[in-house]
Amino acid sequence: MIYGELPSNRVVYAACDKEYFKSHAPSLIYSLNDIGKDIHIHICEPDPTVLNMEAVLKKDIDVKMTCSYNDIGATPIDVRAYYSCLRFMMLPNLLQHADAMMIVDVDCVFMNNFEWPTTDTGYFPRKPLDGTIGWEAQGTKVAAGCVYLTNNAISVATAINERISKGPMRWFIDQIALSEVFARFDDKDITKFDGNFMDWEFLEGTIIWTGKGPRKYENKTYLEAKKKFNRLGFATDNIWNKA
Repeated sequence: MIYGELPSNRVVYAACDKEYFKSHAPSLIYSLNDIGKDIHIHICEPDPTVLNMEAVLKKDIDVKMTCSYNDIGATPIDVRAYYSCLRFMMLPNLLQHADAMMIVDVDCVFMNNFEWPTTDTGYFPRKPLDGTIGWEAQGTKVAAGCVYLTNNAISVATAINERISKGPMRWFIDQIALSEVFARFDDKDITKFDGNFMDWEFLEGTIIWTGKGPRKYENKTYLEAKKKFNRLGFATDNIWNKA
């Protein structure tokens, strides 16, 4: 069950648990504020610290920020996979209220502005990673950190959610769902994002830098960019942990 605020107009959208919100959301929010893009963040089981941070962020930015929430209930078999799928599981209910949603990782930052796609759908296809087979190879055919849907494509959002629901709930299920659903559509109706739009090597000129694996904790270029955007120092200031 979703509660909280609903998005409107066109928004950049991310979802996360409360700990990822504390660690990553402020940098994403400020990076979007700099390029004038509204944002919606869905948070699983927010605590008082999250709600306090959310209130301060909303007062400190110029763009519109909305937040919705859900309670996890019974712990899923694979909690990590559940959180990776959270944005897509909540997407059908949220997208009906928004004109369009650019769906991204909460640990990404927008380094440059972008133009909204002119199609109703968009995703990031790629070649499977070298050395992968079976489930993992199928999963790495799509990068899940950049998906675009307008509210004309709610059926696509529903199909992605339904495929995730069929499972199994394990790592890569979100990417497999995206790969299988987008394979049903004619390429001419889809915007295809590539490494010029989003990358995890943190190259100058890219729109989105997204942290993958240990890079989010170890890469100095990425960490310095996140620190620059995190203007109020939420992740390191103990006051937020005492809220």
